[in-house]
Amino acid sequence: MRPVTAEQWQAHLASVLGRDILLEASPCGRPIERLAWCTGGGQSYIQQAAEAGMDAFITGEVSEQTIHVARELGIHFFAAGHHATERYGVWALGDWIAAQHGLEVRFVDIANPA
Repeated sequence: MRPVTAEQWQAHLASVLGRDILLEASPCGRPIERLAWCTGGGQSYIQQAAEAGMDAFITGEVSEQTIHVARELGIHFFAAGHHATERYGVWALGDWIAAQHGLEVRFVDIANPA
């Protein structure tokens, strides 16, 4: 991955996921070269991401504590929506089940702002 700014990555995520993305940019403003992603309610893994040398952490949900932890650790934090970050895994699982078991699988994507 070539280095990008936090704002560039935020715009990319918004485009791919089709929703607004919350960004808490690191005060140091360093570019993003390494990022960690934990879908859904994975905000509690931000410290492990920082300890592993990540420049940014993406998850679905945000808590007030996560914002403060991101600031203290100097890591860019993105909250991209619980539903938005988990649906791709469900689609992939459905494709796998269909291929492995010859079943018809339909994913009903019901919009959810969370």
